Amino acid sequence: MSDLGFGGYADVTDPRTRYDDLIEDRSEEQLDRESFVEACEMEAFRSGWVGAGVVVDDADRVLLVHEPGADHWLLPGGTIQRGETLAGGLRREIDEEAGVDVTPVRPHAVAEHVVRHDGEWTGFAVGLIEARPESTELGTDLGVDDEEIDDAGWFESLPTRTFQRDLATRALERVRAE
Repeated sequence: MSDLGFGGYADVTDPRTRYDDLIEDRSEEQLDRESFVEACEMEAFRSGWVGAGVVVDDADRVLLVHEPGADHWLLPGGTIQRGETLAGGLRREIDEEAGVDVTPVRPHAVAEHVVRHDGEWTGFAVGLIEARPESTELGTDLGVDDEEIDDAGWFESLPTRTFQRDLATRALERVRAE
């Protein structure tokens, strides 16, 4: 295996080339060989990009979803597919996970996640994108075949147990300030 880097199949224009005010975050993790090989096969690493929605309604509530067995809530979103833009992938993912149609507004943050093993590395970037809901009605069939969502809801504030809560809080504060 060679140095894989961020060379995924998603043909996304990095929002950092257009916006100079984005919050940036980066995490790195050292893995054993088996875990590294498994990570390289994960959809997010193969794509190179994930979109996460900071969806705020007119009542200033934020949309969150919950996966079965997880101990936290998260911003809705997922892996960008071939031929999708970051905004297009975000719209599809939020519809799949929460049944809510959204209009993406602009990115507010990019977080890179890198894994390493013996001089090799791969990673993906997550764009946290502000989006406006077309309605606040949640879908009844949450998730898709290979990923389950057992709950979705509108929250006045982020629960204590929110995935990457610090970054989500910073992005949410920026969205609410605009």
